Amino acid sequence: MSEDFVSLVGTLEKILYTNPENGFLIGTFITENSIRPITVKGIVFNTHEHETLRLKGSWENHKTYGRQFSIREFMPVEPTSEEGIIRYLSSEVFKGIGKITAERIVKKFGKDTFKIIDSSPKLLSKVKGVGRKQQKSLLDAWDAQRGLRDVMTFLRGVGISHAYAQRIFVKNGLNSIPLIKANPYQLTDIPGIGFLTADGIARNLGFDNNSPHRADAGLLYMLEQQALNGHTCFPRRDLLEKTVQELNIDSSMLESSIRQLLEDRLLNSDKIEDASGNEQELVSRPRFYKAERRVAENIFRILNSEAYTVYEGESYLIEEQELKVGLKLDPAQREAVEAALQHKVLIITGGPGTGKTTIVRFILGLMRTRIPAIALAAPTGRAAKRITETTGAAASTIHRLLEASNIGFKRDRENPLEQELLILDETSMIDTLLMDSLLEAVPSASRLILVGDVDQLPSVGAGAVLSDLIESGLIPVVRLDHIFRQAADSFITVNAHKVRRGEMPDFSSSNRQTEDDNQLLDFYFIKESNPEKIVEKILLMSTERIPQRFELDPMMDIQVLTPMHRGVTGAINLNRKLQDVINPDAKGLEHLEQWFRIGDKVMQQQNDYEKLVFNGDLGRIVNCDPKTKELHVKFDQQIVHYQGKEIDQLSLAYAITVHKSQGSEYSAVIVPLTTHHYMMLQRNLLYTAITRGKQLVVLIGTDAAIKKAVENEGSTRRFTGLLHQLSELGAAPLF
Repeated sequence: MSEDFVSLVGTLEKILYTNPENGFLIGTFITENSIRPITVKGIVFNTHEHETLRLKGSWENHKTYGRQFSIREFMPVEPTSEEGIIRYLSSEVFKGIGKITAERIVKKFGKDTFKIIDSSPKLLSKVKGVGRKQQKSLLDAWDAQRGLRDVMTFLRGVGISHAYAQRIFVKNGLNSIPLIKANPYQLTDIPGIGFLTADGIARNLGFDNNSPHRADAGLLYMLEQQALNGHTCFPRRDLLEKTVQELNIDSSMLESSIRQLLEDRLLNSDKIEDASGNEQELVSRPRFYKAERRVAENIFRILNSEAYTVYEGESYLIEEQELKVGLKLDPAQREAVEAALQHKVLIITGGPGTGKTTIVRFILGLMRTRIPAIALAAPTGRAAKRITETTGAAASTIHRLLEASNIGFKRDRENPLEQELLILDETSMIDTLLMDSLLEAVPSASRLILVGDVDQLPSVGAGAVLSDLIESGLIPVVRLDHIFRQAADSFITVNAHKVRRGEMPDFSSSNRQTEDDNQLLDFYFIKESNPEKIVEKILLMSTERIPQRFELDPMMDIQVLTPMHRGVTGAINLNRKLQDVINPDAKGLEHLEQWFRIGDKVMQQQNDYEKLVFNGDLGRIVNCDPKTKELHVKFDQQIVHYQGKEIDQLSLAYAITVHKSQGSEYSAVIVPLTTHHYMMLQRNLLYTAITRGKQLVVLIGTDAAIKKAVENEGSTRRFTGLLHQLSELGAAPLF
């Protein structure tokens, strides 16, 4: 508890507003030392008017409502004055005991009333008006209040924060203590409490390493860790080995646990052949297993249904559209357009400069005359904005298309989308769970065109949907590989394709910069092995060299992309350094050892369906109140309010990881690459980083690091079950 937090004891006089779903309350409160009520607000559950509470929190000045007390913790307490005891006994806590009866009880027992209720409750029957019914009601309510205090005291005693203690009590009530003593790993069902927290509590309660409950929870935790690495499933043998090594649990206990988890359907299992033809067993959590099954089923549902609008032998439409827009399609482009007319589902893939956007624009113009209901969507707001700008057609995020809300998506199998043609851009970014939700909402008669670059990094979320669909052979795929002349003049495009093919980039542009100082080239490599000097050069280029030479804004046009979060050249350190030189003096607040200032560029780190902002969205802080710990962030279409722990969802975005840059383009990107990034140096990471830059790409690092990334092609393969699900549903291609 910081020095700014204070403690108040008093009576909750009146509840002005309460939300039963989350316990948020606004009310008036009279402290022991004052007769004037104050306004209090915060999370307070299971409370009633006239109840005595101990509150911990801080004072705030609200623009409209004035001075208020913001509650961070609360605890029911017994009032000490006779007047307070009367108010408490006559409150809603003790149903059936009105004010007159409460006054009679206190008149007889005075300040010893609670002692009598605890030790000699039968004496209550001597008070006029307290019959058996009233006595039972009073004692039951008293036990419940005592139970709440006991539960909260126990939970805090084993190391559970007050906020999580509230959630536990809301879920389990007075059963919280015996449930946690029996199996503290059940706490992982509470949002925000992970295995490591539950494991620490279990140790406090005397559980040993090889507890069956720990083995069960440990296996599920390790599988969830693999999901964070992108795997929707994982080899059973490898999962057991990793759990033995990292959690120090006996292998025989884990074997027993995994069998029980499979039997209880907390895990799913499939036996498949690996690339070498050897059989291996893959285990997965049910949500991923079911999602991949539904993705496969929905792909077949759409493929096997007749299109609402059918094109038969109408290739002349393509010639007409070519004349209309003044464009002659090359063979691969024509193949893509013909496939869009012929097939219900189509995949178009290709790298930068190969004309993916041109094809999308052409297909839109061609098919819009007969299919008026068309949806164009992308996984992120920036990607949707870019496709809108390049095609001239309105695009939305997938979340907005599916009408995301705080309870999920409104569009689903029962309430499907109304569009007959759905074109998805940046499909490589779509993870398994999002693709599951999307396909559930696609009508059977609709057409689906998936556009993306399969050579980029896979989605941040678990899965490899685009590459799995391509590899399945069940969907027609057109690969665009011709680099058009205008794009071929760009070293960014040329080097991106070199990296894709496993070749070293051409660094001759870096050497030519002195030949014609007025010529602005678009690709540079600066050799530097010292991480501290790399940071210095990033700062110099971000704030002086690039803005002056290319007339680009340091805040809005230049983006630093790094392979890792931590380390000298990681996103965390680079953000601190860049913030100090680009936005040093603005008003701000500190949150979890990170300063947020007005004007800062920030990124949303998780999906928030209530605020309608999603993982990867970029915004600018437009307002900040250090006293109330509030931020207002402007995203593309809205200003979003963050308060307290909600700020956890934000991070500075002067520097971001390459993974987080997917689906976005920036005027200039600066990419540090050294052997300190060894674990992350992969071909698709370097390829993705290069393809983010529109006007300028600057690599800073060593030849060895770039060579390592170019040569490292195979380490990013994800374990997924989608291919297996597709092959189970239909082994033969449909076209």
